[in-house]
Amino acid sequence: MKARGEFFLLTPKGMEALRGHAPKLDANAKNILSLIEQGSTSAEAILQRSKSPRDVVIDGLRVLLRDRYVATAPSDKTAQPGKSTPPPTSSAAASLRLSLKLGISPSQARFALKDFCLDQFGTNGQELADVIDLCTDVFSLQQALNAIRTEVDKRCPDQLPALVACVRDINETDF
Repeated sequence: MKARGEFFLLTPKGMEALRGHAPKLDANAKNILSLIEQGSTSAEAILQRSKSPRDVVIDGLRVLLRDRYVATAPSDKTAQPGKSTPPPTSSAAASLRLSLKLGISPSQARFALKDFCLDQFGTNGQELADVIDLCTDVFSLQQALNAIRTEVDKRCPDQLPALVACVRDINETDF
């Protein structure tokens, strides 16, 4: 299983499983979920840190993907040097640039996203700001960012570059 250019994310179902609410998962699957939560987000990193044999880990990842405990997302490092790709369309470019990195500071991201919502939407952005306040991890912040992007597309599509800049600033806090 090679997931080059992709990294693994815990889904809400995966987070619940880590909290012990999924008794049908074996120890290997819980170990893989734990490794992903701790920052081992590539297949190579999981294989290196896991104490289980390679084929057991790969099978475990396949099962977790199939059962939607884990999802994949494109990595920023998918482009290989020397190879040029055609420029994406504006909507595809925006969606590519609007993914949060896993190592960002959630508190700084919450602040920046709330500030963006209140600046762009005024008092109508308070509802989104309240949702952002409830986000405690990168996955929930990504979901909030997706909702913000939808609102920007509906209300003020000309502000999409400002949202892209906000996300770029947030991603710079990645360690």
